[in-house]
Amino acid sequence: MEGSNTIPHTMEDVETLVKRLYQPGHPRTIILINDQLQRLQNSPDAWHIADSLLNSQDPHVRFFAAQTFIVKLNNDGSTLDAETAQSVQTRLVSWLVRLVNQGETGLVTKKFSSTLTTYYLRSPIQWKRPILHLALSMQNGDTANEPDENATVSMGGLCKSLSESQIIALLWFAATLADEVGRMENNTPALAQRHVQMEVIVEDASSLLRFAFSQGPDGAGAEIRSEALRCYITWVNYAQPVWPQKPDCLEYLRQLIPVAGQCLVDPALQRDALDSFRDILESYTSFFRPEHMRMLSSVIAEHIQPLLMQYLEDKDPEGLPYGQMVIAFGDANITQIVERPDDVTGSEIILKMLFDILKAPGYPGDEDELSTLSIEFWNTYIEYVNDMLFSKDQDEPDPPWFDYCRSVLGQLVGLLWAKLVTPPPETAKQWTDAESDGFKEFRLDTTDLMLSMYVFLGKDMLQQLITLTIGALDARQWRAVEAGMFCLHMLADNVLEDQPSEELLAIVFSSSLFRDVADFSQNIPTQVRRTAIDLLGSYGQYIEHHAEYLPDTVRFLFASLETGSLANAAAKSIASLCSACRGSLTGELEGFLQQYQRFLSGPTNDPYTKEKVIGAIASIIQAIQPDAAKVQPLVALVQYVEQDVQVAKDCAQAGEEEMAVLMGVAALNCLASIGKGMQIPDDVPVSIYEDDEPPPNKEFWSVGEGQLAQQRIMGCFSVLQVLGNNGEAVEAACQVLRTGFAETEPGPFVLPPSVTVSFLQQCAVTTPQLEAVLGTVCILITQHSKGNSTRIGAEVTAVTQQVMNFTQQLGGPGNDPAVATSCIDVLGRLMPYYTSVLFDDASPVAPGLQTLLDFTIQGIDGADPFPKRSALDFWTKVIKPQTAPVPDQVVARMKEIVAAYGPQLALTLMRQITGLAQRSELDYVCEPLKALITNQLASKGWLDAALRSDMLPTVNPAVGDRERQRFLQQIVGLRGDTRKTRDVVKEFYAACRGTVVSYGS
Repeated sequence: MEGSNTIPHTMEDVETLVKRLYQPGHPRTIILINDQLQRLQNSPDAWHIADSLLNSQDPHVRFFAAQTFIVKLNNDGSTLDAETAQSVQTRLVSWLVRLVNQGETGLVTKKFSSTLTTYYLRSPIQWKRPILHLALSMQNGDTANEPDENATVSMGGLCKSLSESQIIALLWFAATLADEVGRMENNTPALAQRHVQMEVIVEDASSLLRFAFSQGPDGAGAEIRSEALRCYITWVNYAQPVWPQKPDCLEYLRQLIPVAGQCLVDPALQRDALDSFRDILESYTSFFRPEHMRMLSSVIAEHIQPLLMQYLEDKDPEGLPYGQMVIAFGDANITQIVERPDDVTGSEIILKMLFDILKAPGYPGDEDELSTLSIEFWNTYIEYVNDMLFSKDQDEPDPPWFDYCRSVLGQLVGLLWAKLVTPPPETAKQWTDAESDGFKEFRLDTTDLMLSMYVFLGKDMLQQLITLTIGALDARQWRAVEAGMFCLHMLADNVLEDQPSEELLAIVFSSSLFRDVADFSQNIPTQVRRTAIDLLGSYGQYIEHHAEYLPDTVRFLFASLETGSLANAAAKSIASLCSACRGSLTGELEGFLQQYQRFLSGPTNDPYTKEKVIGAIASIIQAIQPDAAKVQPLVALVQYVEQDVQVAKDCAQAGEEEMAVLMGVAALNCLASIGKGMQIPDDVPVSIYEDDEPPPNKEFWSVGEGQLAQQRIMGCFSVLQVLGNNGEAVEAACQVLRTGFAETEPGPFVLPPSVTVSFLQQCAVTTPQLEAVLGTVCILITQHSKGNSTRIGAEVTAVTQQVMNFTQQLGGPGNDPAVATSCIDVLGRLMPYYTSVLFDDASPVAPGLQTLLDFTIQGIDGADPFPKRSALDFWTKVIKPQTAPVPDQVVARMKEIVAAYGPQLALTLMRQITGLAQRSELDYVCEPLKALITNQLASKGWLDAALRSDMLPTVNPAVGDRERQRFLQQIVGLRGDTRKTRDVVKEFYAACRGTVVSYGS
């Protein structure tokens, strides 16, 4: 049998196969068995075979028989003639009645419910009242006549004559019917009609459910009510998307809410009922009417609240569904809870329970899941309040319930603060990663909530948090202090925007807090100091205006810098604080340099901390005036970099390659950090005495001691002699160069353009991160293309020659798309101010111009998207008139080049549009196409020839000469209209690819 290709026809054959299928031990035959069974299900005899298989004693075979009916109905049901369809219905109903009466397992009975549902959906004849028909048949003991429209039989009366197992089977069928019909779309008349029939069937379903819910809580009655609850929720879920405009249909289900709600007070069904009603509250709130909400409120107050309180007190996870129900009810009734706080039967009780959830012992993410879930309700609460706040006119008085909301949210602030307290070490050590992540997630969610609350509460909320924090500080409750600092840190941006908050912040910064945490002899949790460090980093703007707090804060940060677990956070905050307060710290510069020297000899000295701290000191140096006073401390910092450069060289010479890379890259990153620190801040105040001050010496950094300092900086690039083939070192060197590009005034890092050009010239096409170097060159050219900048024609010429060398060495853009893109980007930056470098016949680049232009055409024609986009942009700039003055001979030469390359460019663009480009690239392709049409009279002929070329990719045969000419006429007629040209191109592209039904009709 295993090797046979015959279809199993006898019950014995199928039983053998099914037993093998359901019993382990036959891994090599399982696919073959499945294949044989599938052939049986698809055979013409399957109806009769499946019918006979239901006589098997094996439930798996009966299950397979039901599945076979489903397959046949899905495949052939709609093609059955009426007589055969009626016969199939009769047999299926008969079998279900017989199986239920024989005490069939739930597995098979539920599968047969799916079979009958499939029949309902696929049969060519209407089965108008399937639940009632099945109930009549169960009463009859076999298939009964289907009731007609005038039948007076009552579903409720029928149910009284049926057994418990028959009622349960009817509930299974009713639930399956709603579930599977709900998954079907109204995309055919037959399926649409089935949905219409459900408007009649719901009456029978509701009668069945009413009877089922009326059963006693003991014995079979409990099982019936449990199945009724599942069936009911399935019907509600069906009704939500299908009957939003069918109140009469919904009324059948709404009338059942009181009897279904009784499950909420039945201990045996309570949990399932809580899940079911919570699901409706969350996804279909409008299903409940006000009287239903009052009923649920009463149930929650009388039955849910006492149990929830006990579960919370015991930290029992079994309380989860009770809390979820309260949260969902609160969310669904947010308007009443916010605006009617005096409703003691609703709002007050719900808010009390939500507060109790946050008051309960335990840590979020560990044994307390409900606190995390409750944040969603409070987000809804504050969102509603804020919406009302912003929707009212400024002169309009506050609603009377605003004061109560402030009281509620004030209580919430205190509860959230308490919940944010971190666990003691002995508890945290026992947490799993999931529990630890859960606590962190609660903190982040609470942060978002508090930011929203601050919008409404403002200064009052800040006052409360500061009071809690200082109170905990006085009591030496360090983990509570940390929770307060965490909140203040997260609110920093909002607080700093609120001018009246400054006086409140003084309470924190003038306290002993930062002196205490700076005293490392005190036994304070590390997390407290880490959060204090973050707090200082976020309030640098405040400290900048209150220099009296700087000594304590800076002392603490540098002390933290020497502690391994705090070093990175301290270095980051030192950088932020020094940058913000640079003007107030210039008098402390000598001390900073000494502390940096001491730090370098300590164990926390690593590349990250060095980079942050040295940049912080550089920002203080930047604030010193005049420039001459900056030289000595700046050179002192550069000396540290020079030392690391020398170490890197020595290590390279000794063959210690890894250490050479580590030290060399760190040195260049530190140099870049110094450069960033030395940048003039964007918010430098304008001096009202500027006219009385001597003008700055623009030449300072290019002569004398300023030039010597700059040469020391440039000397650090010598490390590239040993690290020139390391990508990290190349990238770091680029960062150093870029720090000067952002400056608008001369400075130590505003290096001569020749430095960047020399750096590029020392690179080969194989240099790692060459694209970063070329990107740096692009920025240099852009900086010297601005209206008031100095033109650097000689340097740009040298750059272009080097780019030409790279393109020749590459051979084609596809050999290294990243480098090719960067090369083409450099060429694009030459226009309009350095157009002559490329197109003047007297330019040193002129002999290799064709190589460059051919390279860009290859970029468009290639498969790589980035060279293609850059090359398309380049040609757009070439074709369009230049936006800056260009010599006449250069303009003439550019016209000659466009005329020479026009036919090739037109063909390349048409190759992209007719199929080679990705759809996302078409907008880029349109730009040079529009430029050609707008600026070149000969472009129509070029495009016409291109569309007739045999070099186009294979195009959908439906796009012939007529369609191509229509496309050409359209784009030429649009004369560069951006949006319409893009639409036409995309439509033609789709036609060429064969992804539209027709084109040009």
